[in-house]
Amino acid sequence: MSLTILLFDKAPWRNHLLPLSASRPVGNLRVGICTLDEKWQRIFQSPVFFATADYLQPSFPIDDHSSTDPSLKNLFLIIQANVLPDISLLEELENLRVGEVLVSSDRWIACKLDFIPEDIPGIISSLQPVKSSSNVQFIHHPEDIFLQNKQQLEFDFELLTKGRVSAAISSNNMLFGDRIFIEPGAHVEGVSLNSLDGPIYIGKNAQLEEGSFLRGQVAIGESARVKMMARLYPNVSIGPGSTIAGEVNNTVIWGNSAKGHDGYLGCSVIGEGCNIGAGSSNSNLKNNWQDVRLYDYEYLSYRQTDVLKCGMIMGDLAMLGINSSVNTGTVIGVAAQVAMSNIIPKFVPDFSWQVGDDYSSYRFDKFLDMLERRKLATGTEISGNIAIFEHIYNNTAGLRTEVINNQTKK
Repeated sequence: MSLTILLFDKAPWRNHLLPLSASRPVGNLRVGICTLDEKWQRIFQSPVFFATADYLQPSFPIDDHSSTDPSLKNLFLIIQANVLPDISLLEELENLRVGEVLVSSDRWIACKLDFIPEDIPGIISSLQPVKSSSNVQFIHHPEDIFLQNKQQLEFDFELLTKGRVSAAISSNNMLFGDRIFIEPGAHVEGVSLNSLDGPIYIGKNAQLEEGSFLRGQVAIGESARVKMMARLYPNVSIGPGSTIAGEVNNTVIWGNSAKGHDGYLGCSVIGEGCNIGAGSSNSNLKNNWQDVRLYDYEYLSYRQTDVLKCGMIMGDLAMLGINSSVNTGTVIGVAAQVAMSNIIPKFVPDFSWQVGDDYSSYRFDKFLDMLERRKLATGTEISGNIAIFEHIYNNTAGLRTEVINNQTKK
């Protein structure tokens, strides 16, 4: 029997996760140590594909992996892409039969079929409902990523390390607790590793420089670098290839991003290929102790988060200049370029250029030039092809123009 996992996000709710979901399927978001698709692949030991937005689908094609052996039945487990796995949910998914749909409250979680329907939501009502008894957690909004990260980091730590033995830990480190796992090739010397309250995971070929402090739960991705004197508090996930310095707390940073200098970053989600300039810091708490509001692309306005602390949400390839001051609850879009001496606006649209008092649109040809220079300088490429970024650029043109015009009038 052949099983294929399909992560479904071709629905209006994906827009609430912008700008993080602009350049990738929701099932490719990183929460904990792994991306969502990496989790499901490891759990079921099955291939994972995405049923996603039309402009993303060509870059993430679906292969139904149909077996050429007629004696093998092909099964497809279709899961809402923003569902977070946990132990009790896994048992329910494993027990799901063909033609059944697992439901929680008024939402479907997953269904099992022997084919991939063209209209997945349209077929749900014809399936046999099975009520879930699990406390199913979803990623509804960007802030849910750092809010759910601690639980997912614990889940992923067990998923990645169960039955395995950590690489040797040098005696030159200060160790507190024994929930520390280091992958082969990682270089960790002169570091304080405190796992008394949560695990610490250090990926393959990661570099942790002397004098840095890690207090679990913390995950450092493959080939990431933690610079000297960095302070990483609980609930921090650093994606592969990223560089980290300064003070970081309650934050998820995706792959190949850089916060390479002093400054505070907290209660935030940073996309892939971002850069945060030296001395930059964000606020995560309002002076009046009111809950934070965030810009929501689906509403085209601000949304109450019902969260007391929230820093910034930054889309892929966005950049902040040195000494940037980021207010509580700031959303910065894909490829936005910001260098301001005063506090950054609470919403910076995708592909906007905000330098000092100058607000303008980032020319797409200049963006492509930047990507090429970045590739030559770093030797890394960003996920997603040019067609995806061109779609984002064109699709956000009206919003970008409106916001720029409003800022210019102030």
